[in-house]
Amino acid sequence: MKLPQLLSQFLYQTRKLDLPGIGSFVMDPAAVIPDELDKNGQNVAVGISFKNTVIVNPDDGLVTFIKEHTGKMKPLAAADLDFFLTSGKQLLNIGKPFYLEGIGTLMQNKEGRLDFVPGEYSTARLQDPATEKKEREEKKKTPTHYDEPPREYAPRTNTVRQALLLIGLIGGLAAIGWGGYYLYKRNTFVEPSAENKPVAENPPPVIQDTATHAPLDSAQAPGAKDVVTAKPADTPAPPLTTAPPKAGSAEVPVVVPPGTDLYKFVILETTKKGRALRRYNQLLGYQLNIKMDQKDSSYFKLYFPIAAAVRDTTHIKDSLVDIYAAHVTIEH
Repeated sequence: MKLPQLLSQFLYQTRKLDLPGIGSFVMDPAAVIPDELDKNGQNVAVGISFKNTVIVNPDDGLVTFIKEHTGKMKPLAAADLDFFLTSGKQLLNIGKPFYLEGIGTLMQNKEGRLDFVPGEYSTARLQDPATEKKEREEKKKTPTHYDEPPREYAPRTNTVRQALLLIGLIGGLAAIGWGGYYLYKRNTFVEPSAENKPVAENPPPVIQDTATHAPLDSAQAPGAKDVVTAKPADTPAPPLTTAPPKAGSAEVPVVVPPGTDLYKFVILETTKKGRALRRYNQLLGYQLNIKMDQKDSSYFKLYFPIAAAVRDTTHIKDSLVDIYAAHVTIEH
């Protein structure tokens, strides 16, 4: 008898059928199973219901039942059941119905749960396991030209399948381990210290007092305001020409010429601290006037402060997109 028929017969006898990865079928004790000689035609299995229950391991009684009525060893019987259920789950995952002879049909709904439609009772009847075993032995002793040859390849096929499953499992674990290591290396970042902070190759010159030759602050130097010249209003400030101040010195403010406003051209917004710091220090190393805003410890934003006219902001944004291959937003 085929495996689907054995499943329905097991349900008829025990009134319950648990299938791993599928769910549980329950049969009403008052349900009457039609006889194989019943001439009334088809009988709907109205006494069978289905529950979406998580079942991990197959019922040992079901595996033993399959073993007794197929003559196979218990591991092979369990493998046949697993293969049958795996094929059924594949059908359900692609939106196809999974038909169980003598029980009904399962369909997966939009919520991922299974809906059950009762089928028709199976009128096939099981023979005594001893009688079935005797018939199989007699068949082997007196084969005829129309008998099927013994399926000696079944254990070999099952062994190959188990080997492929093992290889797939090992490969999956290796991929997960490599992915975890990659993410760990990517998110691990050491805070830059004074020793490893990027230093400008050409540091700005130190302004000295002509009388005492002592270094002066940029705010105290004579003519300091004349050093910075405003660009015409119609010329956008290139984002790559403004160098950040050297570590430990006073920050040089961005000059806003008449007719322009100061905009923030944001090139990176992320919740990953390591990624933000790596990108920030990389751009600092290129002598770029990059800024970083931090909100708590879960949000980081990198941007270029650029003084520009309103009509030039789109051109600057497009240039930054081409240079940094990033999604750029503008904040005023």
